[in-house]
Amino acid sequence: MRFYIFLTLCFLLLNFEISVTAEPAKIGQPLFCHGCVAVLKELHKMLKDSSGRKKLVNQSLGRLCEINNFVSYTFSPPKMIKACNYIVETHKHELADNLVEYYRKFKTAENLPLQEKFCDHVIKACEGVRRPTKDSEMKPHGFSVDDANDQLQKAAEKEFSPIQSSAGEDGRLQIDKPQHQLLTTPLPHEEL
Repeated sequence: MRFYIFLTLCFLLLNFEISVTAEPAKIGQPLFCHGCVAVLKELHKMLKDSSGRKKLVNQSLGRLCEINNFVSYTFSPPKMIKACNYIVETHKHELADNLVEYYRKFKTAENLPLQEKFCDHVIKACEGVRRPTKDSEMKPHGFSVDDANDQLQKAAEKEFSPIQSSAGEDGRLQIDKPQHQLLTTPLPHEEL
């Protein structure tokens, strides 16, 4: 009798462990939509001349969710990687099939029809959210990454010591000269 209870508990624990590890982390709707469009944009860069060959599609999916592919989007690279992993893990077969079908038929500068079909209708990533259709809608708002790094570099070069509130002999406030510290690597844009 104890053996059956033990066996049942082991089966339940194993089944629970598999279900917990098999389900990817869920993401919010705006990130899901932007992530879907970004995934298809990045895949288009890799597959636009592929003629829909399955081997190239599968290779592209294998190296897609890397941080250097998602640096310049509205959401931060870690969030975009999370969205990419979610889409690839949960919809890999649908994604691969749609990519093969699309690139066998079309050789275009953009893949907007594929974005509409896959993101809006196949996986419903943009349900209730407006799908971004222009590159400007996918870019981060405000500074670009390069602009932000330039501003950080300039600020580091001009770093001042705290202002002294004591007045000098002539009654004027005296400010210490800046201490120049060389910052050789700008801070990542995530820390802005």
